[in-house]
Amino acid sequence: MNREMTSSELKNEILDFLKEHISASLATCLNDIPRSSPVQYFLGNDMDIYILSAGGEKFKAIEKNNNICLLVNSEYISYRKIRGVQIFGTATTSIEDISLKDEAHKYCPDHYLHNNEDLKVIKISPREIVYLDSIDKGNRTKQILRNDEVLIKDEPMLV
Repeated sequence: MNREMTSSELKNEILDFLKEHISASLATCLNDIPRSSPVQYFLGNDMDIYILSAGGEKFKAIEKNNNICLLVNSEYISYRKIRGVQIFGTATTSIEDISLKDEAHKYCPDHYLHNNEDLKVIKISPREIVYLDSIDKGNRTKQILRNDEVLIKDEPMLV
């Protein structure tokens, strides 16, 4: 992406990209041990993101440290041919806040999941979203959305 976008353009570009995908990698950290879990997500209000899950270590990690990173990306062709977003934010779970189940069900696209009482919810509230689109020209300039402002991070192209 060569052209710097306004905050509303970048937000729309990010939302469009997120709507094109359903799979992501959720990074958490527990006791100084990082882990990455494959997840499926869906969008809620504004930029909120929801994940339904049967459970696992990610819930223990979020309970102790609610800082997360969610990576959604296109197929990895090479470091110069990829498009994606890294979402840095905080996570809340339905273990902590049972009302998240009802909140998530308002947005959940898979109706069969609505009646599954065993599923738990993770809600991600983004603080910063890093957007990269190097598919066309291999340009690794990252546009960062933080507090409705756009920051630019240039990365030199490696040969």
